[in-house]
Amino acid sequence: MKLPYPKLYLRTAANIGIALAAFVLIGALSLGLIAAWELRGYIETRHSSLGEEAARILHTDGRIALEIWLKTSAEIPADVSIYILDEAGQDILNRKLPDQYAEFVRNSVIGEPSRPGSNFRPVRLAPELVGQDGKTYAFLVLPKGISLWGRPTIILGLFTVALLVIASVAWLIARAITRPVSELQLAVRELASGDITARVPTSISARHDELGTLAADFNSMANQISKLIDGRENLLREMSHELRSPLARLQAAIGLADQRNSLATDERKQIEQEIERMNHVIGEMLRYSSLEAPVPPKQKLIRIGKLLKELVAVEEIEATSKGNQLRLNTQKNLTVIGNPELLLSGFENILRNAIRYAPEGSTIDIDASYREASEGITKVATIIVAISDRGPGVESQYLESIFEPYVRTATGAHDNASTGLGLAIVKRVVEHHAGTVVAQPRPGGGLTVTVKIPAANLS
Repeated sequence: MKLPYPKLYLRTAANIGIALAAFVLIGALSLGLIAAWELRGYIETRHSSLGEEAARILHTDGRIALEIWLKTSAEIPADVSIYILDEAGQDILNRKLPDQYAEFVRNSVIGEPSRPGSNFRPVRLAPELVGQDGKTYAFLVLPKGISLWGRPTIILGLFTVALLVIASVAWLIARAITRPVSELQLAVRELASGDITARVPTSISARHDELGTLAADFNSMANQISKLIDGRENLLREMSHELRSPLARLQAAIGLADQRNSLATDERKQIEQEIERMNHVIGEMLRYSSLEAPVPPKQKLIRIGKLLKELVAVEEIEATSKGNQLRLNTQKNLTVIGNPELLLSGFENILRNAIRYAPEGSTIDIDASYREASEGITKVATIIVAISDRGPGVESQYLESIFEPYVRTATGAHDNASTGLGLAIVKRVVEHHAGTVVAQPRPGGGLTVTVKIPAANLS
């Protein structure tokens, strides 16, 4: 069975058909108006008294006077020519008729001579002048500059009409096809970049054609994805809250058992460690879920150098216990606008990962710098913080995915201290500050995690 024509095809065909009809109508009107303008002198001359004046001069003074009048005295408009033709079709001033009018004059103006004795006179398309001797002359008025293609102004008019129609067709087709496709492409890119609120405008999805159906299907898909993500986040929050209640009871039971001396020291210590680990995992899950929602507007001016110094002072104890050294190198006056608690937690997760995987006796570098780059006519200032270690690094295929939840590489597969959410939290924190975070192999071995955040505009 042959499928019916798509609605988009019919709409495009209708647009082209309407445009062609408009072209014919506008072209006909334009031709009529231009012709009326171009032939105004011809029409005025045809309805003037020049023919009667020529007939009077011929009848009164003869052909010679008529030739003198036509050559010198006749008030003829500049855009017409007047020919007075004898019975043989020759102009009395011996001028040659324009080639395009020769056949017309021969057949319709001069015609065949009347048969002797006949009372039939064929129609002539020009007035006749009759002299005293009975000879007849045709008073012919012709417009100047009229050819098969018309005057240049007519050609320009038709060309202008054609351009207007082509532009109208292009605009209609672009509006019917290109704009909806661009809107759909923009929504797809926004959704792919992580914006689950991206939707195609209702003005597109409500169309009754294939593009409207496609836009409506995209919006339906985006709604379903949004529901799935919301459900996952709700599940994480509910699980976290539900697990914390039995953990609290376990901790209370351990306290009672400890008071009664019913647990060995090693067993109690192991149970407390496991409970603490579970509590830490649940805390990370709650933190990650909370970052899914927009961050409250707690925006402050943050001095990156001071923030990193405080972080290094806290984490240096753990690094020193492993025989490692933290080396901070930061430029002065590095400032950003954001949430200081969130940003500190993000850098803390990166630095703790570096300490965890750094080999004993190695140095972990924390570098902070300012960079300014041109984007078009504007300059964009960025604060760059890079944390580098000499650990085993990350395989190249995992350099992007390590910032996703619960992604474990071969290096960290057996790390029980990891919750699988640390770097995922880092990514969300940085994105909330309009920044980016990437991981790269460090020359000479190890890993460098680089955070880029727009610098504060203090001007």
